[in-house]
Amino acid sequence: MSCATAPVRLRHLGVLGVLGALGGLALTTSLACAPATRSAGGTPSRPANATTIDDWAIASWEDRHDTMTFAVLPTMSRLFQHFDGAPYPDMTCRTCHGRDAEAVHYAMPHGLPALDPAHLPADSDADPKMARIAKFMRDDVTPTMVDLLGTPPYDPRTKTGFSCFTCHPSVGSSAPGSRASVQ
Repeated sequence: MSCATAPVRLRHLGVLGVLGALGGLALTTSLACAPATRSAGGTPSRPANATTIDDWAIASWEDRHDTMTFAVLPTMSRLFQHFDGAPYPDMTCRTCHGRDAEAVHYAMPHGLPALDPAHLPADSDADPKMARIAKFMRDDVTPTMVDLLGTPPYDPRTKTGFSCFTCHPSVGSSAPGSRASVQ
């Protein structure tokens, strides 16, 4: 199966071993499905032969669950652990999906603080704590999630792709899973 037709790809060899031990789940991996890299400008860029299909949008519930459980949660837990300087990872599904994750069927955006599209945090913020968080979210969290989910990064021209508002609700939105296409 080529990268263009592969379901959501879990790119971590440890994940393959765990999933194989849980019943021989078959996952497609190849060099063509290599993780995104950063361009000279610091923005993520997908390999030249990568699919333009949003892998996450076409994934089954089971594929999404496996990706979140065996790739996103452990990877993001370690990323936030390092950022926070914590001795151990401290994330669960509810960290991002909210206390009522099951009730809203893990819909996103839901569970994280709402962001105001007109006043997004920036790494130039006068508050050093906010500036550090904004830089971390832009430089580490967003590109890692784009890679893990196999979804394109936000494109201001088309107003589609993974953005802050894929995970964070927009100020004024109330329904779980509502998407704001503003970045």
